[in-house]
Amino acid sequence: MRAFLAFAALLSFLRLPGSAAASAPASLSALDVIALEIGFTTIMARYYKPVDPALLLSGAHSGIVGYLRRRGVAKPAIPLASPHSDRFGAENAIARDVALAIARYPSRVRTPDLVNATLAGELAVLHDPYSVLFAPVAYKQFVGFLDGKPQAGIGAELDVDPQTRSVRVVDVFDGSPAAAADLAPGDTIVAIDGKPPGATPALVGTALRGAPGTTVRLETTRDGAPRPPLTLTRRTIVAPDATGRLLTGGIGYVRLRSFGAQSARELDAVLSGLRSKAARAYVLDLRANGGGYRDDAIAVASHFVRGTVVTIAERTGNPAIFTAKTSTPLIEAPLAVLVDGNTASAAEIVAGAIQDDHAGTLVGTKTFGKGVVQETFPLPDGGAIKLTTARYRTPGGRDIEGTGITPDLVVPEPADAHPGEPGADPQLDRALALPELRYGAPTPSTLPAGGSSRASSSRVGAASGTASADESVSASANGGSSSSGRCSTSITLWSSNAVAARTSQPCAPSSARVGSTSARAASPAVTV
Repeated sequence: MRAFLAFAALLSFLRLPGSAAASAPASLSALDVIALEIGFTTIMARYYKPVDPALLLSGAHSGIVGYLRRRGVAKPAIPLASPHSDRFGAENAIARDVALAIARYPSRVRTPDLVNATLAGELAVLHDPYSVLFAPVAYKQFVGFLDGKPQAGIGAELDVDPQTRSVRVVDVFDGSPAAAADLAPGDTIVAIDGKPPGATPALVGTALRGAPGTTVRLETTRDGAPRPPLTLTRRTIVAPDATGRLLTGGIGYVRLRSFGAQSARELDAVLSGLRSKAARAYVLDLRANGGGYRDDAIAVASHFVRGTVVTIAERTGNPAIFTAKTSTPLIEAPLAVLVDGNTASAAEIVAGAIQDDHAGTLVGTKTFGKGVVQETFPLPDGGAIKLTTARYRTPGGRDIEGTGITPDLVVPEPADAHPGEPGADPQLDRALALPELRYGAPTPSTLPAGGSSRASSSRVGAASGTASADESVSASANGGSSSSGRCSTSITLWSSNAVAARTSQPCAPSSARVGSTSARAASPAVTV
């Protein structure tokens, strides 16, 4: 910090002979100085790999020069970065270069933008897609997205086919206008306010969302037969992370969309509801789940495993081992877990723990493969640095970064599949066909060669054709209140694009919500 403060003090006296510099005094505030210091020292101290300070200096130089060129300075007079700088020398040189840029080009420079360009340049040389700079507005939008802002809609998840413009209901949230109108999974929306649905999730979402209290008229079909038109009154909805319903045969189907602040609590309610309906086996759907909170992932895994859930290793210090909560009732019933290429990070932690503990059979396609953790470090101007700070491993010691988790039963999902709909979802159908789910057959103790789960491909039977029963369990569509009492702290990321708050005692667990990764980015779904 000493180096940055020294340059800030000198800057007020620094002038160039003549020119506009004499009439436009340079300005580098204490907050700008602190932001530069946070950026440099945080990367040096917390990045999960060793960092050469000369590399950060080079990145900062590129960021400054690039910014000045974008501002119309053809040949910025900023000294070249030394390739042999030590930490102190690099720190000094970054401060010097920022100060010189402000002093030499005062009419071209907006100091906060220059500082952000410097920090972004330092992050860019890491070549890490997960380590980025959030400008204040972007960070506010990011946190708003993660906090799960309520929106006025009908309370359903829809699947959109861009080619046929078919809009199929995937899930209906309890207590929502959609539930009140008797929409059900498998229904097809053929018209919205008298017009055919749009060809993209965004267009469909725009048509169905609106101001609270306004109405929308839907024309739908069920099993191919037209139904009477429905008029729904939009209401403020917070989409639950966890929903569930009982399928024919006593199979509890549980959909978990993310590991947000309310996920564990919502899952408790869903599982309790399914147990009350005498569910004898379960399918946990983690497809398109981009991850979320560490604590919520552990809480979710605690329903299915005991012992280690995940091990996290930062660059320095001993690995931290996180174990399942023994106070959580264990689901001692046959279990299948659905995964796909958008099952990421915290969702992979849960899937990996279940697989390593032989607690369930993974069905679907290889997962995303995100085995690193990010934290966000707030900046004085309201922005933040998102930085990779650790790697994690499954209970069996597997590093999944870039490789993902291969399910025990690899089942591709065709483009025309309808997730969560028995008979139209091959991955779900394959899970329902497992002997332990169909008949309650005991799981053999002998594992397939190279496998770590209870099932092998020899268990695949014919699709059961199980149909959805008219019994659903979910958290209330109105109940997504964010818990309060957030601590002032950095934020730990357990998702490709999601965050979870990392709090220190005696703070209460943070409530920042995590959203999906590009979870379902490749899948045409929309929640309205």
